[in-house]
Amino acid sequence: MQVRFSTDRLPPHDRVRLWCDFHAKHAHSITPTEPSDPNSFRAEASGWVTGGFTLLNISSEPSRVQRTGADVARDKSDAFFIRRFRRPVTWRVALEGTPIEVIHEPGDFCVSSAEWRFEMESQGPAALDMLVIPQAALAPHLAGGRLHRPFRLPGGEPLGSLLAAAIDAATAQAPLLTHELAEAVLHNFCSLVALACSTSEAGPAHGQTARPAQFATLKRYVESHLADPDLTPASAAAALGISLRQLHRLFGSTGSTFARYVLRQRLLRCRDTIAGATGTGRSVIDIAFGWGFNSMATFYRAFASEFGSPPRVLRSPRPGDSHLGAE
Repeated sequence: MQVRFSTDRLPPHDRVRLWCDFHAKHAHSITPTEPSDPNSFRAEASGWVTGGFTLLNISSEPSRVQRTGADVARDKSDAFFIRRFRRPVTWRVALEGTPIEVIHEPGDFCVSSAEWRFEMESQGPAALDMLVIPQAALAPHLAGGRLHRPFRLPGGEPLGSLLAAAIDAATAQAPLLTHELAEAVLHNFCSLVALACSTSEAGPAHGQTARPAQFATLKRYVESHLADPDLTPASAAAALGISLRQLHRLFGSTGSTFARYVLRQRLLRCRDTIAGATGTGRSVIDIAFGWGFNSMATFYRAFASEFGSPPRVLRSPRPGDSHLGAE
């Protein structure tokens, strides 16, 4: 669905309020930090919404906005946000009492979470692209299901360039796709976002030991080999050049285990494929085996335990489907 907003034809006394309402509806609640002249205030946004994802191109007159505690409490849904700034921006957030200030240059990306309060100050009117990702789409790819801090990804670095290309392509092409295909494309985009997050969190700003980097590398290896039924702790440890004891110690700090992590990631991939456009025309059995399961009894039992229902509920019956195809 295409969305568009402009204050140009609105009565001056309604402009700030209606802009904040639009932003809250399609992204999150905000509070301007400086008074604006209603007669000169200007904001506009355009983009599209599909399957809980929203991609917006935003320009607005206030150079400083904040997300207050009241804004956080007001919003009903959880989400992650990727912003690409077109002007220099200072981003300030306080996490657990520790203030963090991040300076973004034009083209840089900022990844943040709906749970944080922040203040954003732009050099000149705000100008940015924003991708809103539903919490349920990105959280399964992140350690502990959440971001531990916002981070800056320079647009000129390789991952930054890939993110930029992906967002530009999605902006141009996704509106031409069906809603189902557009949503599937953006679900795949989440893997790239998670890779950027794990790479950033493994850097010097997030810890001085090698363990976060090792764990990020281990997760990337696992996620790229989920379809291999022979993926084991021993094969992963050998591929990464670490001992089995080191591998299990990396997972120990998360409260999970290698086996539980692999199982959950496979179940998530199966769920997304069964419910998504890429699973159309494939049986559940084929999808499960394609993601590394070698026992259907194990798959059905684990799926129902993880999601509370069998996989068939993700699909509407299609004429001519056999019971085996639907399962």
